[in-house]
Amino acid sequence: MPKNAYGDEVWSTEEYRVIYQEDRKTTAVWSYGDELGHIFIDGLGGKFKNRGSYNGYWVQSTSSRRCDTYREGIDGEPNYHWGRFEITFIDPDFPSRWQAKFGLCDQNPTITLNGTPVTSPMD
Repeated sequence: MPKNAYGDEVWSTEEYRVIYQEDRKTTAVWSYGDELGHIFIDGLGGKFKNRGSYNGYWVQSTSSRRCDTYREGIDGEPNYHWGRFEITFIDPDFPSRWQAKFGLCDQNPTITLNGTPVTSPMD
C-alpha cells in the first residue's frame, strides 16, 4: 500500500516537473513549473490504485489566450487563463506513467504531454 502520494508523486514531462499537491474531496490538485500553474483532475482525488482516464482543467496567471469564461484558480478566485485537460494513466498503480492532452479554454485538447515518475532527487 503506497503512502500518501502528496509530494511523493512527481513526474517529469517535456515541459515541466509536475507535483501532486493535494486532494480537494475527489479532485486531485497538481502543480507544474514551480507553481506556474495548477491542474484540477476530477475523480482522481484519493485514488492511488487502478487509475484510468480522467478529465479536468489547468489554470495559470497568464497564457497565450484569455478565455471568455473562467475556472476557479488555486486561490478559489476566478481565473480566465485556463484550458481543458485529459489524462490517462499507463500503469495501474503508484508510481505511474501517464499521457495527457491539454488545450486552451473550451477548445478540444490537442497538445500531448507525457509524464514519467521521478523516483529519485537526481531524476
